[in-house]
Amino acid sequence: MNPRSVRSRITALATVTTALVLLVVGVVVVAVVQARLLANLDASLDQRADQIEALSVAGDPSALANRNAEDRFAQITDAAGAVIGATSNIETAAALVELPPGGSAARSVATRHDLPLEDDDYRVLVRRFEASGTVRYVIVGENVDDLRDAIAALRGVLAVLFPVAVAAIAAMVWWLVGRTLRPVEGIRVEVAAIGLGQLDRRVPQPGSGDEIDRLAATMNDMLGRLEGAVAQQRRFVADASHELRTPLTRLRTLLEVDSSLADVDPAVTAREALCDVTEMQALIDDLLFLARVDAGRARRPPGPVDLDAVVEREVAAARTPGGPTITLAADPVVVTGDDAQVARLVRNLVSNARRHAASQVRVMVRAAPGAALLVVEDDGPGIPAEARGRVFDRFVRLDEARDGSGGGSGLGLAIARDITELHGGSIGVEAGALGGARFTVRFPPDASG
Repeated sequence: MNPRSVRSRITALATVTTALVLLVVGVVVVAVVQARLLANLDASLDQRADQIEALSVAGDPSALANRNAEDRFAQITDAAGAVIGATSNIETAAALVELPPGGSAARSVATRHDLPLEDDDYRVLVRRFEASGTVRYVIVGENVDDLRDAIAALRGVLAVLFPVAVAAIAAMVWWLVGRTLRPVEGIRVEVAAIGLGQLDRRVPQPGSGDEIDRLAATMNDMLGRLEGAVAQQRRFVADASHELRTPLTRLRTLLEVDSSLADVDPAVTAREALCDVTEMQALIDDLLFLARVDAGRARRPPGPVDLDAVVEREVAAARTPGGPTITLAADPVVVTGDDAQVARLVRNLVSNARRHAASQVRVMVRAAPGAALLVVEDDGPGIPAEARGRVFDRFVRLDEARDGSGGGSGLGLAIARDITELHGGSIGVEAGALGGARFTVRFPPDASG
């Protein structure tokens, strides 16, 4: 038995608590029984005193007859304490107890240990009464050995029963706690056996609806989330490897082909290689940003950001000769966030719109009630309704973009979503007025200026 286990500690605590409670109960029971027995004995003494007084007043000589000379006695004295009559076992004795001074007390009762009657203790009642106009006292007493024997017997019974009761309760608590914690041990064993490649396993759930059942359900939910996270990480690594392989393959092919030809212009080769390296650098930057987001390290101390100024700057950089027309309508709007991340968000949305636009891209910044809105739409083919729920997933590209000629890696919209969520906002996509896709970013109310 492990003394540090929950089972041992609960059993020990229950045992100690039970022992203390039973001890208090035992003391109270003994005290109550003893008080009740004394009260009954006092009532018996009062009844005997009543009989003696009645017979004495009537002059009946049997007033002091004693049928139990070993355990009882009685005396009648005058006001001065002189014995007038007594039971046969104390006929020659003086008054056994001192009378109240001046005859003031009408009744007193006490347990006496100093009577000249062997070595026993007696419960003694002294009561004043009048006979033929004369004040007299009746003294009656009874041995308390029977009372003490009863109390001793009660204590003996309790002394035997209480340890048995404590042991029985300890055994019951030990069994109940062990039975209760058995599913927890099953959960522990199962969790200990689950490896990184076995996240599809689940811990046993007792189905009892109690705390342990909810713990098992929470553990299974956690394992499900871990399984999903690991699967997402593996897909992320596989997709990242695939995306990096494409420019690397093009670069290697370019270098191998150009190195085998004698009349190749090195400057042309360098420019083409630089394009592939730039593409890989942009992809690696995106992957590093997503890795920081997953690790919770992408958030920076917020500050005021002029959203309209950031959008104007990114739109100006996105306008190129021969590209789609980009129009901008921006109201002065200040949001709270990170300037570089907000700029990246705008850049990704505008770049995505340019890539799919037929001829026109429209960008708007405006203040809405309790929010700041950024809207980017194009006149391209749009996004089917059934695909809008996954367009923000990583490495997701619709069929018309899968040839790779558009230059997209499938990370731009995923990064835009992550940046929006880092700023406490939301992003959505719908059909736009130009016929293509319309992306709307809503910053939270407390972020608008």
